Amino acid sequence: MTPQALRRKIKGFEATPPVTLSFEKALTKQGTWSTEGVWYRSQKEHWLGWLAEYDGPGAYGRKTTVTRSAEFAYNHVVCPPMVLWLGEASGVKRSLVNQAKKAGLEASRKLQGKCAAIRKIVPWSKIEEVLLDAATTGSLTRAYSIKELLRAVRRLPSTAPQSDNLSKGGYETHQDHWIGWLKEYDGPGYYGRSEWNVDARAVYQRLGNGRMIVWLSEAAGEDPKRIAAAIAAMKRHGNGQKQIEARIVRSHLPWEHVATLLFK
Repeated sequence: MTPQALRRKIKGFEATPPVTLSFEKALTKQGTWSTEGVWYRSQKEHWLGWLAEYDGPGAYGRKTTVTRSAEFAYNHVVCPPMVLWLGEASGVKRSLVNQAKKAGLEASRKLQGKCAAIRKIVPWSKIEEVLLDAATTGSLTRAYSIKELLRAVRRLPSTAPQSDNLSKGGYETHQDHWIGWLKEYDGPGYYGRSEWNVDARAVYQRLGNGRMIVWLSEAAGEDPKRIAAAIAAMKRHGNGQKQIEARIVRSHLPWEHVATLLFK
C-alpha cells in the first residue's frame, strides 16, 4: 500500500477515538509528550498532513530518493499517539489497542521507544489486515437500511443535554426532525432528492445539518466529551454554513462509530 492510498483511507476515520485521547492525556501527565506548539488538532489531521507531503521532504526533512510504502511510513513515525491512533481508528481490536497503550506508557521515556512498544503489539500487518477486510466488505460495519435507522432513531431519548442547546430548525426536538426526514426518504421529499434508494450510511453522509448529527450520536450514548468537541469545532470552523458544519461534525462523529452505538 502506498502512503497516498493510506491517506485516502484515513480520511474516513474517526478523528478523536477514546483510547488515543486518554493516551495523550496520560503521556502529558507523564511529561513525555504534549500538544504544546503542534500544528495539528488531532492525530487524524497529523496523519493527513504528514502523508500529503510524503513524496517530498516535508516539515521533517525526509530524504526522497527512494519511493516508500505505507508500512515504511508507519514504522518510522516517532509520535506515540499518532502510532496508536492509526491502530484504533482503523478498527484493530480494542483489546490490542489497550495493550498497546499500556505498553507505550510503560516503555522508556524516549518517543522512539514508546512507538516501538506500540508497534510490537499493533504491527503494520494488523492494520493492513483490517484495512483490506474493510475494502473487501466496503465498510467496517454492515449496511443498514433507512427503515432500520428510522426504528433506531425512534428508540432513542428525544432529548439530550448538549444537543438541546442547539437550534432545532423549527422542530420541537431533533428526534422529530430525524423522523420526519427519514419517513419521506423513499421519495424526492421536501428537498427534491433525485436518488433515494440508498442505505443508512449514505443518508448520514448526505445530511447537511450538523446539529441533527450531533443529537443522533449524543442520544445514542456517545461520550459527552466527544460531543462537546464536535460542537465546539462546528461553531469555531463552520462559519454558519450548514454543509461545512455537517462535514466538521462527521469528522468527529463518523458513521462507522455511530452505527455501533445505534445498532448494538
